[in-house]
Amino acid sequence: MARMMVRVLSTALAGAALTAAAVPAASAAARPGPGKGLDAKVRERAGRLVADGAPGVIVMTRRGGHVSHVTAGVSDKATGAPMDARLLFRIASVTKTFTSTVVLQLAAEHRLSLDDTVDRWLPGLVEANGNDGSKITIRQLLGQTSGLNDYTPDPRVMSDPARSWKPAELIAIATEKPPLYAPGTSWNYSNTNYILAGMIIEKVTRHPVGTEFQRRIFTPLHLRHTYYPTTNPGFPGPYVHGYYYDYGDVSTAISPSSARTSGGIVSTVDDVARFHRALFTGRLLPAKQMREMRAVRPVNDDGVVEDYGLGAARIKFSCGYAWGHDGGFPGYRTWTYTSADGRRQAIVTYNESKYEYDKGFRADLAKTTETAFCG
Repeated sequence: MARMMVRVLSTALAGAALTAAAVPAASAAARPGPGKGLDAKVRERAGRLVADGAPGVIVMTRRGGHVSHVTAGVSDKATGAPMDARLLFRIASVTKTFTSTVVLQLAAEHRLSLDDTVDRWLPGLVEANGNDGSKITIRQLLGQTSGLNDYTPDPRVMSDPARSWKPAELIAIATEKPPLYAPGTSWNYSNTNYILAGMIIEKVTRHPVGTEFQRRIFTPLHLRHTYYPTTNPGFPGPYVHGYYYDYGDVSTAISPSSARTSGGIVSTVDDVARFHRALFTGRLLPAKQMREMRAVRPVNDDGVVEDYGLGAARIKFSCGYAWGHDGGFPGYRTWTYTSADGRRQAIVTYNESKYEYDKGFRADLAKTTETAFCG
């Protein structure tokens, strides 16, 4: 749903969650190939994350033409099934890069302008309590500079996890509070911006967002294991089970309607990597729109230090810069990194939310991402 994890879940989740079984000892496996030295280093790091408490971890790495997958721990604590890099998981706010890509494609087609206001496409939707859609541009939505509050911390969003939320209902929650600042004058991470971006896509194209994702990204890139569910909390195939604090397994307990174009996509590490490689090497957007996406500002979002553009971030590593986005949905956390030339990639995902602010875990995670991208 959000990069910022939902901190409050109602007791309704407790009835939907499975009783957690003891986690088996960490295990790791890697596909054989010329990157065995890197695999060994990544395997050690992934095992440390499991030792820290993550039920299971997947780390995908690319070095030129060589792609490797390292897994550790389990995908399902109840059965002890090992983690598997082919399994589906909720990519959460990594979805924002998909949404931004479609908006930028529409800009390239001259069907909208990034300088269009929200009111131009969604008149009257953003107007309560000092919020003013006539002063917020599409560029500000994608760049997280609109000043709009995030709807996700509101306890109503998770008071009934299975509820099917309409996008306008989420916007209404966000606009109950006055804006944090005048549009364009500061930065805050708000899922509200990307719900609005999805609504604009539908208004411009007169198609459901899922249709546009499919024809513009999923099908051309052969992302055969990538889906955009709107209300169904289930998975269309074998999946990683996600765990949320004491609620246990919440994999299918939460309607993706509370995330939608801000964080609703389900995918695999290979499909996400393929999308990012195509995007950041210029296959999905013309040069002008790529420059727009890569026009960044330095931000520190709840401890995540990066340069944020339009639905994509630039992250500094010891070996250079990576592009990507991270995401968190109850039970799922994902970090993605792709070099500008597409020759170097790393994706790290794990299936437990409660270590989000654990300093030891985050330190080991930083070592894992550094090793996976630069090692």
